Amino acid sequence: MLKEKNVDGEASGTGAGAWRWIILAGIVFAGLWFGIQALRKAEPAGAAGAGGELPQGPPPATVFVAPVALQSVQQRREVTGSLMAVQRAEVAAQESGKVEEVLVDVGDRVKAGDSLLKVDARRMTAELAEREAMATASAARVEERSAEAERATRDLKMKEDLFAQRAVSEREFLDAKREASVATARGKAAKDEQKASESALELLRVRLEDLSVKAPFDGVVVERHVDAGEWLAPGEAVITLVSTGTVEAWISVPERFAGRINADDAPLEIEADGSGVKTRALSIRQVADIDATTRLFSVVALVDDLDGKLMPGLSVRAEIPVGEREERLAVPVDAVIETIAGASVFKAAPGEGMPIAVKVPVEVLFREGTTVYVSSALLNAADRVVVEGNERLFPGTPLIVAEPEKVAEEIEEAVRP
Repeated sequence: MLKEKNVDGEASGTGAGAWRWIILAGIVFAGLWFGIQALRKAEPAGAAGAGGELPQGPPPATVFVAPVALQSVQQRREVTGSLMAVQRAEVAAQESGKVEEVLVDVGDRVKAGDSLLKVDARRMTAELAEREAMATASAARVEERSAEAERATRDLKMKEDLFAQRAVSEREFLDAKREASVATARGKAAKDEQKASESALELLRVRLEDLSVKAPFDGVVVERHVDAGEWLAPGEAVITLVSTGTVEAWISVPERFAGRINADDAPLEIEADGSGVKTRALSIRQVADIDATTRLFSVVALVDDLDGKLMPGLSVRAEIPVGEREERLAVPVDAVIETIAGASVFKAAPGEGMPIAVKVPVEVLFREGTTVYVSSALLNAADRVVVEGNERLFPGTPLIVAEPEKVAEEIEEAVRP
């Protein structure tokens, strides 16, 4: 009986302890709930300003702005190409012979008519002397045959008169006639022989002159194919020569721009990629042949080689006009913000007390240097667009506006002694 009583007492004590914990948790939760409610009510009151009003919108942002300009421009497109010599020749020998001397080397500049090399001319000189002697003999035979023909003609005239008077026989008259015909024929043959001899002599003189290979145009030697002591064959190349003074820029242009290139309307400026040397085209012509694979055609611009600064083989680029000249809105490149949604600018619009940022969608037409030409129905000339600080702006942000030119002037004035 005693044992059972103890058990019942322990059970009663355990139940009372559980209830105490439940009541304590309820009190804690009730306190937390009332505390949260009190904080919620106290937060607006603490955040209110001195006048009891809540602040409106984001804080002002300091930005730099620049005016939008309306400019008359013509869109251009960058194209590439390479320089080619106006003339390039593998100067060849016209006569066979042993090379006696090469008068130029790679890199030498020559004028048209300058001798490039000499060939041994002893054999041809001897043959020329022989031909000159033969020509002299031919001239002598012509004189002789002419005298014979003249004498035979006079004899025939005399025999003809005597035959009419029956002073000579008919046979003598016919013999005189035959002699006159033969003498005339011999005289004609002698003259023809003289012409042939003179022609052969002139040909030999030309061949002798051809032994000295000459430059066909002003140029620079870029390759040398022979040396002294070698034997030349007719037609064998001895020197590679490229012209100087002017050079051609062959530029590849997309077919959709065919017919839009006009040197008078917009002079074409050529720039060498390697050296950065620039020059304007002297003339332009289009090659009317579009590549079926690349859909490109060639524009050939003739330019001054600037004393060899623009050499054949250099890669070049140029900007060609591809549209009509029109009035376009121009903004600095730093004013344009490119996102997935498209391009836009922030302009400083009048607000209550200070300007505010207004986001304006724009269509980027093209870019030239640090200027971007855009189109937008919400943007006008003389509007001011943000060029620095626009990356942290939101629509409606108040603006503290500064213009770069004015800031630069103020700094210069401040540091001036």
